[in-house]
Amino acid sequence: MQIPKENPMGNAFLRKANTFLGKIETGALCLIVAMLLGLAILKIVMRYVFSASLLWSDIMLQHLTLWLCFFGAALATCERRHISIDVLSRILPGSITRWTNLVIDCIALVVVGILAYYGFLFIEDEKLSEAILIGSVPLWWAKTIIPYGFVLIGIHVVLQIGIHFTSGVYTPDTAEGESE
Repeated sequence: MQIPKENPMGNAFLRKANTFLGKIETGALCLIVAMLLGLAILKIVMRYVFSASLLWSDIMLQHLTLWLCFFGAALATCERRHISIDVLSRILPGSITRWTNLVIDCIALVVVGILAYYGFLFIEDEKLSEAILIGSVPLWWAKTIIPYGFVLIGIHVVLQIGIHFTSGVYTPDTAEGESE
């Protein structure tokens, strides 16, 4: 049985790229959470102290939550902590599990590509709307996270597939503690 050769240069680059994107996403998540908290506190102060309200605050909070979800999903994909069904990894040998994970990643890439495509179509439809978020900022700008969030998730999946192909990780068929 031949063990695949590792390409340390390509693997290190792909891992660093994945980690770098993950750090950007973590920073964006922290910023979004701070904005959510700040806006919620501002809304409470305006209502109970000044008896006024910010008409745009509810829509902004909803869209910030949408951004939070997409960046969180991208970070989960970066760390391979996204929702998965691990039944196959429990019943199949390790060497086969490695290839089933690759197939699952390829299927996920196709699904994410389709969702991104329809997300871009959705944004094109939203551009026809004259809805305004704040001042002169169109509401469709806040919804751009939908297609671009799927693109970001797709980038992580592509990086994971690349890491799979450049790593020489070999999982033997034998169970832990079992002799070959």
